[in-house]
Parts: sequence; structure tokens; C-alpha cells
Amino acid sequence: MSIDMSVKKGYGILIAIAIAFVLGLLVGYILTLAIPETATRASVDSWFKALGDIFVRLIRIVIPVLIFFTIAAATASIADARKLGIILFWMLVLYIGTSILASFWGYLAGVLFQPGVGVGLTPPAGYKPPTPPTGVDVLMSFFQLDFSNVLTVGGSMTMIIFAMILGVSTLLLGEEGRRIAGYLKIGSDLSVATVRVIMYYAPIAIFGYAVWLMSEYGAKMLGAYGKFLVAQYSFTLMHFFVVYSLLVALGGLNPVKYFKAQSTPFIVAFTTRSSAVTLPYNMEASRKMGVPDYIYNITLPIGATVNMDGTALYQALSAMFIAQLFGIPIQPYQVGLIIAAATIGSVATAAIPGGGTIMLAYVLATVGLPLEGIAIMMVIDPLADAIRTAINASGDNACTVLLTRIIGEKLQPQI
Repeated sequence: MSIDMSVKKGYGILIAIAIAFVLGLLVGYILTLAIPETATRASVDSWFKALGDIFVRLIRIVIPVLIFFTIAAATASIADARKLGIILFWMLVLYIGTSILASFWGYLAGVLFQPGVGVGLTPPAGYKPPTPPTGVDVLMSFFQLDFSNVLTVGGSMTMIIFAMILGVSTLLLGEEGRRIAGYLKIGSDLSVATVRVIMYYAPIAIFGYAVWLMSEYGAKMLGAYGKFLVAQYSFTLMHFFVVYSLLVALGGLNPVKYFKAQSTPFIVAFTTRSSAVTLPYNMEASRKMGVPDYIYNITLPIGATVNMDGTALYQALSAMFIAQLFGIPIQPYQVGLIIAAATIGSVATAAIPGGGTIMLAYVLATVGLPLEGIAIMMVIDPLADAIRTAINASGDNACTVLLTRIIGEKLQPQI
């Protein structure tokens, strides 16, 4: 099966980002040698930082629209399979359960590795640590007072709830609803295409932020990135080998057979960084594991959209990393918010390269952390995205195997 043109273009952007990152580090290092730490250098640094800030502002604009269409379209799609309600129920239980666990791993990785501690980034001008909310405050924050607030990153939770209600309402309209569901799918595709357009600017943003980070913080930042990737890969692979082995074993499949069948979609997901592109390979792997086609034809397409354990882990770890970089302490009440926001944010992530970093805006806004962290994470996104996408795809099949046994079907492995 050939890889489509969009994936090939994605490789081009990936290469451009990598080159921009290296050039940015080089230019930043030259600045430290050519211009002493004076007001002049601070002024020069601010211009490079502005290149990254433009990317952050573009993302803030597109996030509410992306959430609305992707969640509404996905909800309408799930509702269409209502005759198989028991499959959907257990599918969501397993998908959400593993994502919550992955989010916890991300938080724990941040606590144990502390990748951002000691760098000392300065919080953005005007940033104020959030006031600890009451339980009622947290609940009401899910329901913004005015519709205009829904069209902001901070109103993302309300947008998710509204989009889900709209998706269910679409189903209730019957035949007309099916037509509206088609429009929602078009809107979802358009939103994803918009993100792809914005991503063409990413190499410039990464160049500017790399110059700024190297000029301002030097080798400390490179060490922090290295610790982040070690933390992410360690806990992500642990989730893959330990948690998924347990799931498929409970489902009645030898974990060795699971890993053998899953190896191809794992590699495809790792290299293309797209759950959507990996879907046909994942379906073939599910067939080899002996899952009935009427089950994986439901669970895998939905899973490619809403089940992203690798993304949940990455977003929770990224929130901890960004808080540590800026020296912002995480309060006890924020731990629950990080895990909940990372889980929900992973559900809302589009199945495209870099989608997890785009939705990081929602997680940071929910926890009350600087959105400038998005551009900082874009620097290492190609490396971070590869492993999290591979786990995203692999989790769909692990849960599908267990679900098959739960509903009383018997696996018939062909490997």
C-alpha cells in the first residue's frame, strides 16, 4: 500500500523543522559570541522569539474550531453504531481507562525525571499563577457563561461538551441528521487541512524559538530536551510492553502473537506519525489476531480518532516539563487537572502528524500554564511524535482484543 502525497509532504516539513532547529541553535550560539548580554542582544532575541509567538497565536485561533468539528463529527459517527451499544460501551471504557493510566504515567515521569528543573525560563509578561479553585469552580469552568468564551482556548472544555451534544442531536434528526453529519465530517477535514497549512509556518517558528532558547539559556535547554525524551520513551515503551501485554493476555491472546502482528503498524505509525495513515495496517493486524471484522471495523476507525494513550502520556509529561521550565509549582489540585485534561485532550487530538502538540494548547490552558510552551515543545516534536503515534495505534488493537473476549466472541489467530 503506497503512502499518500500528504504523508510525503509531511516528511518535507519534518526535514525542514529539523534543519530549522539546527540552524536556529547555530545562529543562537553565534549571537552569544558576537553580542554580549546587553539590551541590544535582548532586543535581537525578542525578534526571533516573536517568530515563534506568531505560531502560538495562530494555534490559539484554530483550536476552538478544530475541537468543535472533530468532536462533533466523531460523536455523530459513534452514535451511528448505536445498535452495537455494548461494543461501544466497553470500547469507551477501555479506551478512556488506558488513556487515564497513560496520563498518570506522564505525570509520574515528570516527577521522577524532572526534565525542566534548573533551566529557569522567565514566565511570559502578564502571566499570573491560577488561583486554586473550589470544586464548584472546576465544575462551572466546564460551562462558560457566554458563547464568546467558548471560542477561546480556555473555553475548550465547554466547546467539547457542546460539540458532543450537537453530535447526539444530529443523530436524533434521522435522515436530515445524516446529511448534517456529512457536513460535520467536511468541517473536520477542513479544520485538519487548516492545521496542515499553519504547519508550513512551523519551521520558521522553530528556527526563531531555537535561536531565542540557545541565546538566552544555552546548553541547559538542550539537556532539558534530552531528559524529556528519555522520560517519554521510557514510560511510553513501558506502557506498550507491560500494559498492552496484560490487556491482550486477558483477552486470551499470547502477547508474543500480539507484538508480532502489531510490528508492522507500529513501524508505519512511527515513520508516518499518523494514526489515520496507519489505520489499514492496524485493521490487517487485527484480522491476523483473529478479531471478527464487525468488531474491528468499529473499534479501530473510532480508536484512530479518540484513543491515543501515547498522546495522553506526552501531554501530561509536557505540562510538567513546561511548568518546571518556567519554575511554576504544580499545586495538588492541578495534578488531577493535568491527568483529566491530558486524557480529554488526547481524545480531541486529530489523527495527523503533530496533532498531539497542537492540542497541548488545551491542556496548558486548563492547568493554567503559559501557552508559549507549545512552541517550545515543537522543537522536539518530530522525535516525540513518532513514539507516541506508534503507541496510539497499538493501543487500539490491544483494547480490541480484550473487548472481543468481553462480549463473548472467540479469537481465531492467523499467526
